[in-house]
Amino acid sequence: MQALPSFNHLRSFQVIGHHLNPVHAARELNLSPSTLSYQLGILEERLGVRLFIRTGRGLAFTDAGRELHGEVDRCLRQLWTAWQRVAVRGASAPLIVNSLPTFAMHWLLPRLAAVQEQFSNVEIRVSISAVDFVRDALDCAIAYGDGDWPGLRCDFLRAEKLITACSPTTRTAKAPLVGVADLAHHTLLSARSRPEDWALWAEAADSPAPAGERQLVLASRIVVIQAACESLRVAVVDPAMVRAELSAGRLVQALPEVARGKGSYYLLYPEGEEAFARVGAFRAWLLAELAVEETRIA
Repeated sequence: MQALPSFNHLRSFQVIGHHLNPVHAARELNLSPSTLSYQLGILEERLGVRLFIRTGRGLAFTDAGRELHGEVDRCLRQLWTAWQRVAVRGASAPLIVNSLPTFAMHWLLPRLAAVQEQFSNVEIRVSISAVDFVRDALDCAIAYGDGDWPGLRCDFLRAEKLITACSPTTRTAKAPLVGVADLAHHTLLSARSRPEDWALWAEAADSPAPAGERQLVLASRIVVIQAACESLRVAVVDPAMVRAELSAGRLVQALPEVARGKGSYYLLYPEGEEAFARVGAFRAWLLAELAVEETRIA
């Protein structure tokens, strides 16, 4: 059985395969192209097969090269992740939590600030990307969906609710908001990622989807909330995400109907006792805070 080549040669092969360009790969590895070519030649000689062929634009995989690169890339990524996890493990290691932007900014971070002594060692990473525990070295994640994340523990946190909200001046403007029909005289806000929110709310209101005098689609729900606070526009929002704005009077509930969102919030973390022990205190605090919040909204 052949001995494995050196780690440096495998790493070079991994990077060459990412770029399919020796010059770009050499730049990432801080090596000369000739050194990289020499390392690749050693691998091909030991295997007795070509891993790449030259093209007009750089390199292309052979069938053998593509098969080997997939496995080498996967193994080196797993090794890197394992190294990072062990390197930061210990009493001083932060708990890495991934969260959706709106939940992080409008619900999670304000509450963590109030209990800094207990959770000073929590690092919040905000992302809209699909949760990937291996790639991002996460301990847990707060995600939105239907509870179907194979291979992960999924603890239900709360179902999403939807209300209409606006600034106080909007509700008493020249076109007051008394019923659903009055929305036709207002600008309706929505987030690009959630185009169905108005339709969901209208269904709960037993009404056709409202058509305001203008539909304004914004980049995110955070921007939607800010726009609703500052101008004569109406948004559909989750009341839990605007509790501070409602309490301070920057927002008011425009109409009484409350809808159920299409999904719910979940706490995700890997299976196993070690993962549960790592996230246990944060999980207990999160569930307790959400339970209190639900009694306020109900």
